[in-house]
Amino acid sequence: MTSKLAEANKLIEDGEKHLKTGLFKWRADYDSAAPCFQKAGISYKNAKNFEKACELFLKTADCHFKNGSRFHAAKAYEEAGMICKELKEFNKFAAHFDHASNLYLEDGTPDTAALCLIQAGKTLESIEPNWALEFFKKAADVYVNENDGRSRSAAEVTGRASRLLVKMNKYEDAIISIDKEKEYYAQADGGDHGASGRLICCQVLLYLQLEDRVRAESVIADGTEKIPGFSCSDEYGILCQLIAAFEERDQNKATTVLKMPFFKYMDAVYARLTRTIKVPGHSNSKVSPTTLSNGEDDDDEGLC
Repeated sequence: MTSKLAEANKLIEDGEKHLKTGLFKWRADYDSAAPCFQKAGISYKNAKNFEKACELFLKTADCHFKNGSRFHAAKAYEEAGMICKELKEFNKFAAHFDHASNLYLEDGTPDTAALCLIQAGKTLESIEPNWALEFFKKAADVYVNENDGRSRSAAEVTGRASRLLVKMNKYEDAIISIDKEKEYYAQADGGDHGASGRLICCQVLLYLQLEDRVRAESVIADGTEKIPGFSCSDEYGILCQLIAAFEERDQNKATTVLKMPFFKYMDAVYARLTRTIKVPGHSNSKVSPTTLSNGEDDDDEGLC
C-alpha cells in the first residue's frame, strides 16, 4: 500500500505541475491534470484515507469544470459525494450530488441528472428523509421538463416520495404527492388508467387512517369521473365494500374486506395501513385485530 501511495503522491506532483503557468506557458493544462488527481484519489480511497481522496476528487472536478467538461466534472463531484457518505458527512454528500445534477443539466444530459438525484435520495431516505424528499421532487421536475416529457418516470420517482411520506406518517402530504402521481400517469402514453385507479386505493386507505370517510368517498367519486373504466374495475367494487363497512360501523366487515388479497399485494407501505386503520364507534362486540378509521353518522348517504 505504501508503494501505491507513493505513486499517488507522484501523480499529485505531476498534476500540480500541469497547473503551473509561466513565461512560455500561459494557461494551465487542466486536461492533463485531471486524470492525475483522479488516479491519486482512487489510490487514497483504496487506502481508506477518505479525507485526502475527497480533496483529490474535488480537485479533479475543478479541473474538468475549468476545462469546459461539465459532464466529467459532475462525475467527479459524485465520487467526492460517495466519499463523504463513507465519512458520514451527509450534508456534504447532499451538496456534492446536488451540484453534480446541476452540472449534468448544464451539459444537456437531464436523464443522468435525474438518476444522480434519485441515487442521492435513496441514500438519504433512512438518514435524512426530508432531504431525500427534496431530491425526489427535483428528479421528477427534471423528467417533466425534458423536451419529450418523461411523465411515467416522473410518476415513478414521485411514488418513491409518496411512500416515504407514508413511512414518516405525513399522510396529508402523502395524499398530495399521490395526486401528483395520478397527474403524471394521466399524461403518460395516453394515460395509465390502471395505475391511477390503484393510487386511488392508496389515498382511500390514507383518508381512512385519518378518520375522514367523507374525503375517502370524494376521491372515489372523483376517480369515477376522471378515470375511464374505473367505475367498472375491481378496485371500485372493493372500495365500495370498504366504505359500506364504515357507513355501517361494522368492524368485522371492514376487517374482512381489508384481508382481501387485493390489499395484501399492494405496496408494503400501503398494505401495512390495513393493520392500523380502525372503524370509529364500531358496533361489533368482538373486534378482529385488523381495524380501520373514520367517523360519520350512520344516516349519511353512501357512495356506492
